[in-house]
Amino acid sequence: MTQRMQTRENSIKHLRSHLEHLTNELNKTTEYIQLLELQDEVKSEKEQLDFEPKQEISELLQKQNMVSHEIILVKKRIQKLSAKAILKVELLILPIVVILLFFVAENYVIQPSGTDSHIKTRYVTENLQGGTLNDFKYWNISTQMPLVVNIENSAKVSNQKINAVEKSIMSTETMSGDTSQAYHSNSGITKYFIGWQGALQATSHTKHYIPERFNIIQSPNGDGQIVITLSTIKNTDGYNGITKTIVSGNQILKVFITIYDAGNLTDTQIESIVRHEFGHALGLPSTSNMEDLMRESISTDNSYISECDINALEKLYNGTKPPSDFCNIA
Repeated sequence: MTQRMQTRENSIKHLRSHLEHLTNELNKTTEYIQLLELQDEVKSEKEQLDFEPKQEISELLQKQNMVSHEIILVKKRIQKLSAKAILKVELLILPIVVILLFFVAENYVIQPSGTDSHIKTRYVTENLQGGTLNDFKYWNISTQMPLVVNIENSAKVSNQKINAVEKSIMSTETMSGDTSQAYHSNSGITKYFIGWQGALQATSHTKHYIPERFNIIQSPNGDGQIVITLSTIKNTDGYNGITKTIVSGNQILKVFITIYDAGNLTDTQIESIVRHEFGHALGLPSTSNMEDLMRESISTDNSYISECDINALEKLYNGTKPPSDFCNIA
């Protein structure tokens, strides 16, 4: 092993140790915030208590956000160092891959696939060590803390498309629809929500607080707990949107949503993709129901938030993983 490789491994080891320390600090901060909030509730009932935790809660919320952001930066640094080691191996096999690709191109004709009216999406969750997970997860934040949603307009799309992104998140509009073909309902009629703000305001009280306040910003620096990137790139696997969630245990720390080829998407398509991916950002998994917003391949004709999606979210924040077929006909 060369000295450079040894130095890189030592750096990764040090960063992982620092990452573990930050994670423990984040967990302790979150627990203390919850304790102070409980004390604050008690104080409202018993005025004789002489502590005033509101300012301390505010300071701890800022610390919580800063630690979460630092965790993401350290994780990216670890991934970058690890990637350098992998790159050396890839460079060794690259000539072989090029020869094979040339052979395939010369001897086979790949038929173009037919057009698909559905939107193709992907949902990935990773822990702080980079391992993928398949378990329920949720935000564990204070009721006083809005989620900061950062729209990174890398594709330089129009304000109209930015408004479409914001509408999918902030709208409180509703619409009614026939559920006889999609959802189990006694009346056959359900309420659909245009944006997540309105849908979340309709949720019941849960064990873990469901975020329902959002602060939308536009920054190129990766700020915010949920980062939505409008990209010019076409995904090589044909995905229109991908959500990557970083978690610690069952707690969501940060979410990255990428909308591919955003400049060539219609406003309706952008709304549908963001509405779907934001459901993942809140913790909802994919469903096998072919008519629901949270299916992996969605249609713009049926891409609104249903009461069934809200029920699944309530189960999630009560500590129960929604079944893979949630929103299917009973």
